[in-house]
Amino acid sequence: MAVALAAVNIVLATLVLSGGDDGDPVADRVAELEAQEEVRQVELIGQLTEQTTAAHAGLLNVIEGLHMVVPSGGQGVVSPAVSPAAWHSAVGAAIGTFGDPPSGSTEFNTTRNGLLLAIDLLGSAATAYESAVAAPAGPEQERLLELAGRLRDQAVAAWSVAATQLDVLNIDAGNGHVHITLPTRPGEEVDPHGGVGFEPKPEDHANHTGG
Repeated sequence: MAVALAAVNIVLATLVLSGGDDGDPVADRVAELEAQEEVRQVELIGQLTEQTTAAHAGLLNVIEGLHMVVPSGGQGVVSPAVSPAAWHSAVGAAIGTFGDPPSGSTEFNTTRNGLLLAIDLLGSAATAYESAVAAPAGPEQERLLELAGRLRDQAVAAWSVAATQLDVLNIDAGNGHVHITLPTRPGEEVDPHGGVGFEPKPEDHANHTGG
């Protein structure tokens, strides 16, 4: 995309110097390059939507597993019935579906990066729970369980924002609405228009210092 934009800029500069007369072959070339870039953008949006759909399917199992041990609004517990290793595998597979980053528009890149951030946060939630399993019963284990639940909620919130932007990209591309949302808990109804149900709390960071 950077090469195409550079070419368009060069042609535009030439147009300015030449006066941009009607029927100028340079103007026709500008229009051709812009049309090619629009087609490429639509293709990238389609690919990202397919990748997001594939990643979403695997992440639902992680959401379900985390809800068993750190239910939203409930008390976290350590359970031998869940496997953090399986969650990490699912997170790794989800990240892998996006492949190498293509060069797209700012909106495209922001959406893609937001989805990957959400997946990474979900992986961090799995790590926090894994640490809770290894910790002795008591305040430290409870803190880690709470952290796992909070990271899960942050992951869902980040995904919601990125998924809303993906919806906008698809509408602009002429594909209509695409609602690929993650719930905080299994079966939860999720606002497809960006209602994330999560607000950061200043007190969670007030007592932390660097070092």
